Amino acid sequence: MAATTASFLSRRLVHCRMVPNNNNRTSVFAVGNFAVTNTSSLLVPHDTPSSSTCRSHYTYTGPGRFDPTTSGSNKNNHSHRFQTWKERGFTVGIGGPVGSGKTALVLALIKRLADTSSGNNNLPPLGVVTNDIFTQEDAQFLHKNQTVLDKKFIKAVETGGCPHAAIREDVSANLTACEDLTKLLLLNNNDTAKIPLILCESGGDNLAANFSRELADLTLYVIDVAGGDKVPRKGGPGITQSDLLVINKIDLAEAVGADLDVMRRDADTMRKAHGTTTTTSEHEHGAATSGPTVFASVRNGIALDEIQQFILEQYEKAVN
Repeated sequence: MAATTASFLSRRLVHCRMVPNNNNRTSVFAVGNFAVTNTSSLLVPHDTPSSSTCRSHYTYTGPGRFDPTTSGSNKNNHSHRFQTWKERGFTVGIGGPVGSGKTALVLALIKRLADTSSGNNNLPPLGVVTNDIFTQEDAQFLHKNQTVLDKKFIKAVETGGCPHAAIREDVSANLTACEDLTKLLLLNNNDTAKIPLILCESGGDNLAANFSRELADLTLYVIDVAGGDKVPRKGGPGITQSDLLVINKIDLAEAVGADLDVMRRDADTMRKAHGTTTTTSEHEHGAATSGPTVFASVRNGIALDEIQQFILEQYEKAVN
C-alpha cells in the first residue's frame, strides 16, 4: 500500500512546480494551469514550467505549429520519458472525438500487428489500453471482434467524467496499465530483447484533448469527415500537434457534403511546421513542411498500410 501511494504521489508531483511567492506566504505549487498556495485559494496563471524536468503545457496561439513528439533521429529524443523501454513499452496514443473511428483503427491494427500466422515474427509484442468514461465498452468490443491477441493483453481504464484528464493532466492510471502490460508482454515473450508496442486509445473527447508526452511516445489523432470539412481548421492540440493526423471515413464525404480538398488544405495549414513559410505537405514522413496527414477509410482498409508503416518506422527509430 505504501509503495502504491508513493508511486501515485511521485507521478502527481511530476505535474507540479515551485513558483515564486511574492507575498511571502508559504510555498506555492503550480498544478495544471494554475499555481495554488497551501494556505489560500490564490490562483496564478502560468505559461511555461520553471524546470526542464516538468512538462510544458500545450499552447495554441496561431494557425498551427506542428511540433512532433518524435523527431525520428534516435531514441535519445525521448527525454520526456520517466521509464525505460522495458519498464513501459513504446506507447502510441490514439485520440480523437467520439465516433471518429479510434476503436475501429485499433482493431484493424491489432489484426495486422498481432497476427503471426503469416510467419512474420519480427513484429513487436503488442498490448492495448482502452479508455472509457464509466464502462469497459471498447475493451469488450476488441475482445469479441478479434482472435489474434489474447484478452489478457487488452486492459481497460475507466476515466470517470473527464477522459481528457486521464491522458493529459493525470496520466497515472494509464501509465500503470501500460507498465503492467509491458511486464506481462516481456514475461510472455521468448525474445525479451523485443520492446513491447502499446496502443493506448483515449476516451472519445473534444478537439481540445491530446496526449501528454509523459504518456505517449507517438500520437495519432483521428477525426472524420462526418463532422464536416470545417473540422481541421477548428484546430486544437490534437489536430495541430499529433505526429499523424488521420482523417477517417472518406467514403462518406459525398454523402455529408464534405470537400476532401478543403480538408487537406486546412489540415496542411493548421499543421504547418514551426519556422516554415509554405503549407504544401508532401506527406512523406519527415520531409514535409506540414505534419503528415492521412485520408483513410478504416472499415474499408484504405490507408491502413500507411498508418501501420508510420507506427513501425517510429517504433524502430525510437527503440533501436
